[in-house]
Parts: sequence; C-alpha cells; structure tokens
Amino acid sequence: MAVHPPKTAIELLHIPHEVRALLTALHLQKPDMTLLKSLSDDEWHSLLAFCDISHLTLPLALLPGNDFPHWVVKRLDTNLADNALRFESVKAIYREVADALAKAGVDHIVIKGFTQAPEYVAKPGFRAQSDIDIFCPRESIEAARTALQAIGYISDDKTTMSADHVSALVRLGSWQWRGNRFDPEMPLGIELHFCLWNEDVSLIRIPQVTRFWERRIMREVDGLSFPCLNPVDHLGHLALHILRNLFLHDWVVHHVRELAVFLHSHANNDAFWQSWSDTHSPSLRSFEVIAFYHAREWFGCQLHPQVEREIASLTAARQSWLRRFSGSALEVMFQENKDSLWLHLSLLSSCREKWKILRQALVPSRVLSFGSPSVRIRNKRLAPSSGNHPWREYIAYLLSRLAAHGRANLIAITRGLRWYLSLHHPFRPAAAIAEVRAADR
Repeated sequence: MAVHPPKTAIELLHIPHEVRALLTALHLQKPDMTLLKSLSDDEWHSLLAFCDISHLTLPLALLPGNDFPHWVVKRLDTNLADNALRFESVKAIYREVADALAKAGVDHIVIKGFTQAPEYVAKPGFRAQSDIDIFCPRESIEAARTALQAIGYISDDKTTMSADHVSALVRLGSWQWRGNRFDPEMPLGIELHFCLWNEDVSLIRIPQVTRFWERRIMREVDGLSFPCLNPVDHLGHLALHILRNLFLHDWVVHHVRELAVFLHSHANNDAFWQSWSDTHSPSLRSFEVIAFYHAREWFGCQLHPQVEREIASLTAARQSWLRRFSGSALEVMFQENKDSLWLHLSLLSSCREKWKILRQALVPSRVLSFGSPSVRIRNKRLAPSSGNHPWREYIAYLLSRLAAHGRANLIAITRGLRWYLSLHHPFRPAAAIAEVRAADR
C-alpha cells in the first residue's frame, strides 16, 4: 500500500484550488510554484479577481512569472507600474496633509500603508494603498479634521460602528472608476484614527498600547519623512490589528503575509526580540503571538526562539483554538464562519462581556436598508443583478443573509462545542482529537 505524506495545513483548508496554489507559492521557507504554473486561464481570472480584493496582486506580481501566461504577466507588470506611479501621488498628498496638520498644531503618526516598507514589504510601491491612515490623540481629532476640511476634504459618512477612525475624509473630483485598482489618478482617502486598539469594540483591555504614542519616532522612506511607531510597537500594532480583524471576521491575509515576511527576516535578530520582550509586557505579547502563529501556519515563516517560547506559554485554551481554527480566517473569505468567536470569548473574563460578544456574533446588529449599494455585495464581491424589481432583489438579499447567518451560527455552535469538549478531555487519544479536527473541516 502506498504511503502518502501527511497533508499540510493549507491542503486541509476549504479554499479554491487557485488560492491554495498562490499560498503555496508565497510560502517563505519552501515556496512551490508547481500548482501556480499549472492553472488554466479560467483559474487565473478567478485568482486575479481574488488577489485584487485581498491585496495580494502585488505579492503575486513579484513572484518569478516566467511560466505564467503572457496576458497574466502583462497584467501584473501593468499593476506594478501603475502602483509605483500611485505612490508618487501618495507622497505628494501626505506632504500636503502633514503640512496642514502642522500648521494647526496637531501632532500625528502615520500607521499602516507606506510605513510597512522596507521591513514588511521591500518597497512602498510594492504595496497597494487606497488611503492614508493617520493617528492622533482623541482630543486632537476635531482639530485634525478641521485642518483637512480647510484644504478641501469632506467626510464620506460611511464609517461603521466597529471602526477605529472617524468618517473617512475624501476630496470630490471628476475621477471615475475604470476597473483599475492601481489607477495612479484614483483619489486617496484620509482616515483619522482615534485609537490604536479599540477596547469599546473588543471589550479586551490592553492598557500598554497607550504607551505606543509616547515612544513614536521619525522615519524616512523613499525621500518621505514622517512620524510613526517605533519598530517594536509597529510590530505590536500590526499583530493587534490582525487580532481585531479576526474578531470582526474580516480579511487579514495580506496583513498576515506582511507580518510573516517580517518574522522570517528577523528570525535570527536576537537584539530585536530582546527589545520586544523588554518593552512589551507578557500580557501584550500573549495577544501578539496569536497573529504570529497565523503567519507561521499560512506562510511558513521561521520564528525566533523567543517567539516560539511565547507561543508555547499560551494557555491551553488558546493553543487548542490555534491548532484547530487557525485556518478559519482563510476559509472565511469564501464561506462565512464565526470560529474566531470562541477565541474572543476565551480572552474575556467577565460573563457579562462574554454574553455581549456572543449576542453580537450570533444576532446581526443591523440590516442594510433598501436601496443601499452594498445589498449586492456578497463577501466583498459584487453579485450580478438578477434583473428583478429592486424590492424583490432586496427581499432575496434579506433571505440570503438570514440563511447565511443561520448556517454560520449552527456551524459555529457545533465547532465550539467540539472544541470545548476537547479541552475537557485531557486524556483523549491524539488520533481521536485529529479525527474531530478533520471533521470540523
């Protein structure tokens, strides 16, 4: 009887073949281009559409594409060229914004975006950026907004209740969408963030994050000077941002990819990890390594021994959740699931807070109103119009959301119970636990 090698974590996931091919190619220790090179044209079209939504187009474009179809290479080369031009616009706009804030006496730092270069992405032009994220202390937000409104920005009033920023600021103009997500002329929004970790939404208190602002530094990237988080806090903020989005069932794959790049390139940097250990408390580090674990599982990054020790020191519940559900945030991009709910609950101590999070997860807090453009959005994808009367389309949307939530709730409760029972059967044979994990998939 032939002996087959055990399946990898990526192979066990319920994701499309072409996405699995991309993740395998983006693996940091053992990249394998075999599946990617064998994709059909239809699979390439599907993959490129996915990459545009998930912000993985440019990482794909940086892979050796000698064996990709010619039209794919041409498309990716165009995306890279357009994004390089777009970053020149980003620089000009940021300088204008920074000048307006300085004249108003508003201190700020830049988060995400081009601050990821060169540690998390080699060049800022290799990272898609649709807005500039600015953090100001809460008491300075109104002054910052007034300063930006004075140079032509207005609020778009589309901010959700879970956002960490006020309504995004945009400049109206004559630009029109032409299907190019890397259009150098596409306007940039400005998002003014009032917190680096939203305790009101997560109900998890991480007081050490307030120290991030106090340790801010100045940096320069590609001739652009800006204030930002120091390297250790930058890593912490990215990890917490991933954790936040896990709770919200949002897409995190591009953030995890960038995190994996950093972790891999710093796997032997003893000085950095000593600084991380000295600067961040054990409690804060225990939250951060949840994101680090995802980076290793998804992209095969090497980890420093200090990080390995931090993961090993996690509570049994958190380690169990990671082993069982670390792939759920990849699957959620294609089929709704609420597996992160159980991680979230395990991080809370108050029964009242746990009940609040449970209720929010299982009962939709709001339903889109009739006429909302988002009614046709399904998991970040635009669904084709059925051609029916708008009210019929709206009713179909309501029924589809009800069915999706019902299915996701049933699966979440079933998986959660299995996970809970596995925690309370410490002597259960390892083979039986593996069998239950496979059944969950």
